[in-house]
Amino acid sequence: MLTFIDELRAAIGFLTRIPVGRFETTDRTLTASAAYFPLVGALVGAIGLGFWWVGASLLGPLAGAVIGVLATVVVTGALHEDGLADTADGLWGGATAEQRLAIMRDSRIGTYGIIAIVGDLLLRVALLAPSDTNDIETATRIFLIGHVWGLIAPLVLAATLPAARKDGQGARLGVPTPRVTSIAVLTVAVVTIGLVGRWAPVVMAAAAIVLLGVWQAAMRRIGGVTGDIHGAAVVLTNLAVALTVAAIAHEGVSWVD
Repeated sequence: MLTFIDELRAAIGFLTRIPVGRFETTDRTLTASAAYFPLVGALVGAIGLGFWWVGASLLGPLAGAVIGVLATVVVTGALHEDGLADTADGLWGGATAEQRLAIMRDSRIGTYGIIAIVGDLLLRVALLAPSDTNDIETATRIFLIGHVWGLIAPLVLAATLPAARKDGQGARLGVPTPRVTSIAVLTVAVVTIGLVGRWAPVVMAAAAIVLLGVWQAAMRRIGGVTGDIHGAAVVLTNLAVALTVAAIAHEGVSWVD
């Protein structure tokens, strides 16, 4: 039986570069630890928020935005950005499912991958650039809700798509159990409702639309999910939620009433 600490360590060790001590992560351990993926997302978002605040305080809003976004990339080891690049290259770079999977396994990044990464980073910086330290609430919502929703995306795909390869990272996660799903969903619900209140359904809809798009693309073009698809889903769901939160904040509406 894995303890809460074991599962959390496994989740942090798998998703980030944060040292958690020597810990062997089996497929079974990884599946159980997925319950705390959104919690790790909150941790990554909080780290990004901290670096954003320091950067914005010392160097101004734009520099703070760049520093905050880069901090989240560094702390995760660019794991998800790598998946996004490989997915963009693979899904649109091959004529058959076999060719697409081969391209996704290639460590080299092509034109589609570069455009995808640059576009994601630019948009994330642009969303944060208008916020200074007096608008920390908006930055908090963008960082925390975006990363929490991003890291529930792999659970959704793992529960609804077969693995495209039996020996790949997509197969390691496994199908989440009801316990894993319940803990992950509860974490996302608490963070979302706590930060955006009555706008939670709008945020959920934005995440659902992106996940549906990723699901359909993966199923049609390679017949299932891979580790790269999981990474792309994390990035795109994060971005969609952040865009939604920033758009609501831009309208100046109340988050509660």
